[in-house]
Amino acid sequence: MNTALFWIVAISYSILIAYVGYRIKRGKELASIVPRPLLEFWMAGRDLPGWRLAISLTSGWLMLGWIGFGMSQVYMYGVTGLWILPIPWFILCLIIIFMVPLVRRIGVISLPQALSKRFGGSARILLAIFSFGIFISWTQAELFMAGTLASPFLGVPGWVCMIIIVIPILLYTWFGGFRAIVTTDLIQFSIMAVFMVLLATTAISAASNSTGGSILSALSQSAPPWAGSGEIFNPWFLTLAFPLVLLIGYLPGWMIEQDLLIRIQAAKSTKEARKGAVLGLLLITVFVLILPAIAAFCALIVFPPVNGVPPDIIGGDALQIISAFINMMPLAGALFMFLGLLACQMSTIDTFSNVSALAISHDIIEPMLRKRKFSGSRKLDWAKAVSMGAILFALACALISEKLGDVYYISSGILSACIAIPAMFIFWKRTTLPAVLASAVVGCIGTIGGYFYEYKILQYMDPEAPHYYANELPSWLQGSFMYNYLALGVIASMITIIVVSLITKKPTNEQLESVGNLPMDELEEFSKCADSF
Repeated sequence: MNTALFWIVAISYSILIAYVGYRIKRGKELASIVPRPLLEFWMAGRDLPGWRLAISLTSGWLMLGWIGFGMSQVYMYGVTGLWILPIPWFILCLIIIFMVPLVRRIGVISLPQALSKRFGGSARILLAIFSFGIFISWTQAELFMAGTLASPFLGVPGWVCMIIIVIPILLYTWFGGFRAIVTTDLIQFSIMAVFMVLLATTAISAASNSTGGSILSALSQSAPPWAGSGEIFNPWFLTLAFPLVLLIGYLPGWMIEQDLLIRIQAAKSTKEARKGAVLGLLLITVFVLILPAIAAFCALIVFPPVNGVPPDIIGGDALQIISAFINMMPLAGALFMFLGLLACQMSTIDTFSNVSALAISHDIIEPMLRKRKFSGSRKLDWAKAVSMGAILFALACALISEKLGDVYYISSGILSACIAIPAMFIFWKRTTLPAVLASAVVGCIGTIGGYFYEYKILQYMDPEAPHYYANELPSWLQGSFMYNYLALGVIASMITIIVVSLITKKPTNEQLESVGNLPMDELEEFSKCADSF
C-alpha cells in the first residue's frame, strides 16, 4: 500500500477544514462583533436553518465506532442484531420530530441548566458531571477507533494517527466554536454520504459475485455465529424481552443527548427545527442505518463464519467489516474511503468534545464567573480554553487505552438512568429536587451494579449454544443477557423519582414557571432567559 498518498489525503483534508474554521473567525470575530459571544460559541447565534442542522446531526451521528459495532451485531445475530442499534435509532428519529416544540419551551443552552432552573443549582452540577463523564468517554472511544482504523493506511502507530486527527479539530473549534463544527459538518457529510454508498455497493457487488446474484437465497442459508442456521431472518430469536430491554435502556438517553438538544435549540425557529428533524430522519435512516446494515448482511456471505467463528479478516468480534471491504477496493477507491473515514471520525469527535466542554464551562465554571462579573469576552476565553482542554483530555485517555473499556459500555445506561429520567420529569409538576438527585444516584448504582453482575459474575459461554446467556437469570431475561443492566438502571431511576417526589415538598410556582407553555423562538427572549442562570 502506498502510504504516501494516504498521508497527502490526511494532510490536505486537515488543512482544508482548519482553513474553514479560520474563515469563520475572519468573517465574524466572536469577542468584538457578535453581541452575544457565548451564545454564538455554543449555539451559532441560534440562527441556523433546519437543513444545516439535519446535516450536522447526521454527520455527528455517523460514528464509525457505533456503526461498526452495530454492523458486527447484525453479522453475529442476523436480523435480531438490528434491535441493538438500527431499530432503536430509527424510532428515536421519529420521536425527535415530536420533541422539537417541547425542547424549545425551555430557554436554556444546556440540559443541566434546564434542570437548574426547574429544580435548583445542585441538580445542575450533578448532571453536568454525569454529562461530562459520558461524552468524554464517547470522545475518547471515537478517537481510539479513529487511530485504530487509520493506522494501517498511514503506516504509523494508532497514537500518531490520533494526534494528527486532533490537530485540525483543535484549530477550527478554537476559531469558530459550534458554527465551525456545523460548517465543517457540511463538508464532512458530503464525503461521508459517498463513503457509505461506496461501502454498501462494494459489499453488494462482492456478495453478488460470491453467489451468482442470489444474495437473498445465500443469506437464508447462512448461519450467524450467535444465532445459528435458520435464524438469520428471525427478529425474535432472543425473545421479546431483548428488544424491550434495549428500547427501555437506550431511547431515553438518546432522546436527551446534549448534541441533539443543542441543534434543536440552535435553529432560528421551531418551524425550522421541525424541518431539520424530518430531514434528519431521512438522512440518518439512509446513511446511518440502512446502508451499514446492508453491508453487514453482505459480509455474512463474503466473509462467512468458519466453524461458528468470524474469519480473521473481519476480526473475531466482526468489528473490522468496514476495513475488510475497503481493502477490496482499488487504490483510488481506498483513498476516498480513507478520506471518508477521517471525515466520519472528525465530525463525531468534534461534536462529543463540544458537549463535554459545555458541561464543564457553561454549567460549572460560568456560574462562578458570573458572580465575579467577568465580561462576555473573558467568559468566551474560558469557554475556548475548556473546549481545548476537553479535546486534549479525551486524546490523553485514548492514548493510554488498549481497548474500549467498561466505561464506554456503561455510559449509555448512565445517560438514560441518571440524566434522561430527571430531564423528562421536568414536565411533571410534582417532581422535586430531592427526587431528581436521588433518582440520578440510584440510576447510577443500578446501572453500574447491573453491568458488573451481568458481565463480571454471570457471563460465560454455554457450550451448547452459540450465543451468550446466563441460566441463573429468569428464563424470560436470558435472551437479553448482557443488556439487562440498561433497563435495570432506568426502571430504578424512574421508580425513585416518582416515590421521592410524592413524599417531599412540592416545587415552588417560580420553579414551575421556568417551563414555558409555548416554544421560545424570539432571540431576545431566549437570550434573556438563557442568561438568567
